[in-house]
Amino acid sequence: MVTFTASRIQCTLFTILILTTVVPVNTGYATSSQEQDGIVAFSRNMLLSTDDSQYGHHVEVSVAITDNGTLFAGWKNSDLHNGPGLRVSIVKSVDGGTTWTDPFDMPMFGGKFTHQSDPWLYWHDGSIYYAYLEFEPGYFEPPGNPDYFTQMTVAKSDDYGNTWTTAKASNGTYFADKQTMMVGDDGTVYLVYDDVNVAVDNGSSTVRLTRSTDGGATFQEISVIGEDPGYVGPFVAQNSTGGLFVAWTWLESTYTQGAILLSRSTDGGATWDGPRVIGTGGNHSAATAPGGRPGKTTLPVLRFDNTDRLYVLWSDLYEPDDHSWDVYLCYSDDSGETWSSRMQINEETSGNQWNPDAAIGPTGRLHIAYYDERHDAYLPFYRTLEFTGAERDNPVFAREVPVADDLTSSSFTRPGEYLGIQLDGNEVPHVAWSDARGEEMDIYYAHGLNTTTLPIPIEVIVVVGVVVGVVVVVALVVCTRRR
Repeated sequence: MVTFTASRIQCTLFTILILTTVVPVNTGYATSSQEQDGIVAFSRNMLLSTDDSQYGHHVEVSVAITDNGTLFAGWKNSDLHNGPGLRVSIVKSVDGGTTWTDPFDMPMFGGKFTHQSDPWLYWHDGSIYYAYLEFEPGYFEPPGNPDYFTQMTVAKSDDYGNTWTTAKASNGTYFADKQTMMVGDDGTVYLVYDDVNVAVDNGSSTVRLTRSTDGGATFQEISVIGEDPGYVGPFVAQNSTGGLFVAWTWLESTYTQGAILLSRSTDGGATWDGPRVIGTGGNHSAATAPGGRPGKTTLPVLRFDNTDRLYVLWSDLYEPDDHSWDVYLCYSDDSGETWSSRMQINEETSGNQWNPDAAIGPTGRLHIAYYDERHDAYLPFYRTLEFTGAERDNPVFAREVPVADDLTSSSFTRPGEYLGIQLDGNEVPHVAWSDARGEEMDIYYAHGLNTTTLPIPIEVIVVVGVVVGVVVVVALVVCTRRR
C-alpha cells in the first residue's frame, strides 16, 4: 500500500490479489486525444427495464437525445431471452441519465391487439419519433397468412413522450421486418424495412422505402430498392445535399458468404442505382456462431460526418480460420463510388465482437459501441476512432473501454440485433444495451466519464487487471478529499 497527498486530496494505491475463476475485463489508459479529453470509464450502470410484471426479458435497445439533453431509450419485451418481441417500451431522463421514468408501453395501432418488436428512435426539431413493428399474434399460425395484420408503425410525440399519435408507415405484401428510420433537415421522415415472405422457406425479401412529408402524420410507399431471399437489415442515411443512401446485408440465396450492399437515390427515394457491393471478403451469413453463441447477422450502420464522408460499420467472419466475428469499418469520400480498405475496430480478436453502433462528433471523431464475447460471457465495449493527416486517411484509435460493470453469460443467446449509442451536446457518449447480470435479459444504461468527470471525492479506477493462473492482480487508486 502506498499513500500520497496532493493539496487536499489524499490517494492510496492498493495492490489486491483476488482468487477467482472469472476472467476480468482489462482496461488501460488511452493514447492520443483520449488521454486529454476522451472517455476513460463509464458511469455506474443503471437498470432501465424495471417492470417485469408482464414480460421477463428485455432486449434490442435504441437511444435518442433531444436538443435540450433529454434522453430516451426504447426496447422490446419478450417472455423468452431469445424469443420474438411482444411489446415495445420507452423511458426518458431529464437529468442527463441520473434518474429515469418508469417504462411506458407504446400504443397498439388502431385499437388492435398486436405484438410489437424492432424499436427505433429518432429525434428531430422538437419531436421524438418511435418506429416499431406490429403484427397480430396469429400471423405465424399458419406462417405468413395474408389475412393477419402486419405493418411498421411510427409513433410521434411533440411533448417529450407524454402523448403519442401513431401512423401506418408500410404497405408491403408480406411480413414487415427490420426497419430503420431517419428525418431529413426539411422534416421528411424516411423509413426502410424488409418485406419478407415467411410463408415459404427461402421466401423473397424486398427492401422498401416509405416516407412522410407531413411530419409523420401519413406515409406513402415510395419504392422497392431491391429483392432477394437473402436481403435483411436495411439502414438509411442522408448526406448534406439530400441524397439518400441505404445499405443492407446480403446473405445470398444459399445463406453462405454474402456481403454488404449499398444503393443511392438523388430524387427522394423514387429511383435507386445499384446495388453495389461493399464489405466483400467476409462471411455475413451465420445465424449462429460456432459453439452455439448468439446470432451475429449484422445490420450495417451508415453514418455521414460533417464533411459528407460516408462510413459503413458492420460485423462478419472475415478470417474463417479464426472462427469468430469481428467489427469492421470502411469509408468513402466520393458518395460510395470508391471505398477504403476495411479496418478492424475491436482491439481484442479472441471470441466474437458484433452488433456495432456508432455516433460521430462535430470534429469527425467516431464513437463506436459493440458487444464483446470472450470465453463464456459478453458485455458492451466502447472505442473512439479519429482520422488524421492531410487526406484524413491515418486512423488513430483510443483503447477499448468496457461499458458494463458486469458480465452476461453466453447462455443468453440473443441480445437482439443492435444496441444504442448517442452523443450529447458535450460529445459525451450515452449507451444502452441488453444485459443478463440478473439472470434475465434487461436494459442497462451508462454514460462516458473523462478525467474531469470521474467522481470526486471518492474515486476508484481500475488501472490494470492481469490474470495469472486463477489469480487476478488488480491495482486500485482510491482518492478521498481530506476534511
